[in-house]
Amino acid sequence: MAEKYRKPMEKMFYFFFAVIFIYDYVYSSMIIFPIVQGMISVLSFLPAELIRPVAELIFNIRHLIIIPAIFTILFEAKGAVRKLILSLLLFVGWFYAVYWRDSYDMAVFSSLLLIVAAAGRDIKKIGKIALLSGAGVICLAFILSRFGIIEDLSWSRPGSTFARHAFGMNYCTDLSAHVMFLILLYMFLKQGNLKWWEYLGIGILSVINILFVDGQISLFCVCAATAGCLVRALWRKNRWGLPGGIERIWKYGMVSSFGLLAALAFFFAIIYQSDPDIWYNRYYSLANRMYTNAILLKAFPFSWLGSEFQQVGYGGSDGSLDYYFWVDCSYTRLYAMYGAIAFVIYMSLLTGIQVRLMKRKAYFSMFLMAVVAVDCLIEHHMIEVSFNTFLLLAFAELGKVVPVKEETDVGEKGVGYR
Repeated sequence: MAEKYRKPMEKMFYFFFAVIFIYDYVYSSMIIFPIVQGMISVLSFLPAELIRPVAELIFNIRHLIIIPAIFTILFEAKGAVRKLILSLLLFVGWFYAVYWRDSYDMAVFSSLLLIVAAAGRDIKKIGKIALLSGAGVICLAFILSRFGIIEDLSWSRPGSTFARHAFGMNYCTDLSAHVMFLILLYMFLKQGNLKWWEYLGIGILSVINILFVDGQISLFCVCAATAGCLVRALWRKNRWGLPGGIERIWKYGMVSSFGLLAALAFFFAIIYQSDPDIWYNRYYSLANRMYTNAILLKAFPFSWLGSEFQQVGYGGSDGSLDYYFWVDCSYTRLYAMYGAIAFVIYMSLLTGIQVRLMKRKAYFSMFLMAVVAVDCLIEHHMIEVSFNTFLLLAFAELGKVVPVKEETDVGEKGVGYR
């Protein structure tokens, strides 16, 4: 009986994954405003008591992906331990959705639901859907903003007159982060085997970032990942290798990258001082994140399930605000907002992905994950699958992208870079 529904459930997963991905991209763009206005106009014809329930029903249609998720747990997941882990993740996500329902914060539920639903699904298909959907919405937002149909919001850093554009998205750094994660996902699907025109495309996007967006951490991560692709190509061509000891240090450094950077974020939050003579206060982005981390951890030192606190950012607005407080660091944000339980779960999932990749000797993929870990130190998109689609590597089928037994180039000194 289960075999009869296997294909329909698989198709249902990919369909709703596309719906969720497009929805989340649209929600982080200025396109959402005319859509909401149109919905309000249509729903206004309904009786007042039905408007909110109908709106919630439309929003929650995206969560019908829970059907293939439950099917996967019951009929497709192999092994009692795997079934138990997937069941616990789905339960925890549901519990957070219930616990946070007054604030309509579905982030933990949405991401854990997608992680469970993606178990056993082809990561290559998932990646292609994400690339096409994300790039499509970004291009649409850019075109609409150029024609003045939606706003192209712009900001300037304190003390600077340089205008940073969002090109139809709701904030310039969100735009640069979306583009960065799509580039990293493309590199993952290609396993770093890029052609000259692909390097050229990445270079053009980086120049646009420098000239119009100024997403500094995203630019750094793209440059680091591109350098990794180039080094990988040279390494394979020249059959270089690393001594066994250094290779082990590098490998386990990649595995522990999320834990190490999380520890670094908490360490700097604890020792933070506003003294202008201290080096980190000379760099605006770093100082601002350390400041928000410090006051956040003082206000919410520990909670199992997290705490609600007011955040006001520039997204969807322009100019300056009387009150601004936004926690950008993914590690401290996750810990304070969703508590120790969610923090341990996501750190375990991300580290587990690195371990899984290490077992496959997929060292280039591990490197890309380490780049994501660096981005999470500065940006807040760790648990948002529409940004960090790499979360789905936890249980997805990797075979068509990263085979279990991949041929290894061996240099004179040891195992080659892959």
